[in-house]
Amino acid sequence: MTDKQPKTTYRPHRRGTKTRWLWLPSLMFGDGVAVSVLVLTMVMLRRMGLDTADTALAIALLSLPVLLRPLFEMVVTHFWGTTKVWILSTQFISALSLAAVAFTLHTSSWLLGTVCFMPFFVCSSVFYNIALHRFYIDTSQRVHLSQVRQQISQGMHLSQVHQQNPTPQQDTMVRWCDGEMVTLHSSTPQHHNTTTSIMALLFGCGVMMMIAGNMEVVTRNIRYSWSLVFYVMAGVELFLWLWHTIFLPGGTHGYAKPKPTMGLHRGEFRISLRRMLKRKDDITALTFFILFLLPETLLALTAPLFLIAKPHNGGLGLSPQEFAFTQGTIAVIAIALGYTLGGKAIKKHGLCRWLLPSALLLAVPGAALLFLSYNTAAPLSIVAASLAAGHAALGFALSMVKQVVVRFTRNMPDNTLRHAIARTLIATPFVIVGALASLMLTIADYLRIFQLATELAVVPLIVSVFYLYLTRRQPQAE
Repeated sequence: MTDKQPKTTYRPHRRGTKTRWLWLPSLMFGDGVAVSVLVLTMVMLRRMGLDTADTALAIALLSLPVLLRPLFEMVVTHFWGTTKVWILSTQFISALSLAAVAFTLHTSSWLLGTVCFMPFFVCSSVFYNIALHRFYIDTSQRVHLSQVRQQISQGMHLSQVHQQNPTPQQDTMVRWCDGEMVTLHSSTPQHHNTTTSIMALLFGCGVMMMIAGNMEVVTRNIRYSWSLVFYVMAGVELFLWLWHTIFLPGGTHGYAKPKPTMGLHRGEFRISLRRMLKRKDDITALTFFILFLLPETLLALTAPLFLIAKPHNGGLGLSPQEFAFTQGTIAVIAIALGYTLGGKAIKKHGLCRWLLPSALLLAVPGAALLFLSYNTAAPLSIVAASLAAGHAALGFALSMVKQVVVRFTRNMPDNTLRHAIARTLIATPFVIVGALASLMLTIADYLRIFQLATELAVVPLIVSVFYLYLTRRQPQAE
């Protein structure tokens, strides 16, 4: 099953342009299904009778495999295989896991079945995301490090290298870092189309949640309703598996350009990590990943639970249908619009101008939920408007985080490892604080938690100031 990395060649895009629409949207749709299933699982556990604190703890523990992404990247690097085997195997495991969860929901061991089978789904989803970006999504670079290093080794002057590797828009800036050549080009990086991922979130968090609520009303059987929903999600995964079996290009030829795997082999991880910890810019970026979204870590699990909690428990008491409309539809559209607006702002004015405003906007989600906690009897339109404002601000801030990740990984020889570490550090506070939120919900109400989240909005502002100050001498590459 294992093919060595040098045997994997690059298949140019022009050979598959006519048929790419048959499999690329479905790949992105499958990537968005994982988040939808976690949201469905959270609401399902509450509807099945699990208390709020245990639900938050269960979802936080289910998210632990996300923190093992660098290790999973090493596994994919070691067992290189074909480009198709990872996608098909992970989707088949996901379908079986969801079907097993749906089957156990009919029994008295539904909680044990969920705890046993959902980790398989989460792990397979992480492997799926890694394989998707490794083999099928191409991050183009106009100046390749291998060409620059070869020309430098031949004794060419730096200006000659620059003349032979021009960028179409702006000049390429070259600097030395720890004895290695690093190029920083100021062209805007290629942003992948996430429309199908948003459609997956709308389908899972919106359509399927609404179907579950309607089925509860029609059948008056909560277990049967949510079992049907998970069977449908398992059917979606199985359909995607069959679809990709037929149309997905694979074999020993990679559709995307092979990603550098420096630092993902035995003995290289410590060397790459030690090199990162010696550079001021890398340490600043790592700190930024951990602390910038700190206010949102308190809201990631508590906000959905607040929406569905009964009013006598301090919540809004939304039904599954209302939750699907507000959190699964309006909020998803708002975060997508905010993310798009942030990307355009970065493209036009650069990261430095909008980083501090985005840090201030991170206070909006907590403030919106704090307003709703004071007005638990607010109409559905006010709830939807408040959630839309908070998620639009969050989407704008997420676009800034994405740009910092691009700066942290771009044109580095170990950029695949850097990307894995960046995503792991971003997810780490969500998992840790999510686990602590289960304890906080037993000793504090939602009002206190949202007050704390609003006060913590000062942390992203401080982190942004330090990031801009410590990286001010670095050539800005937007």
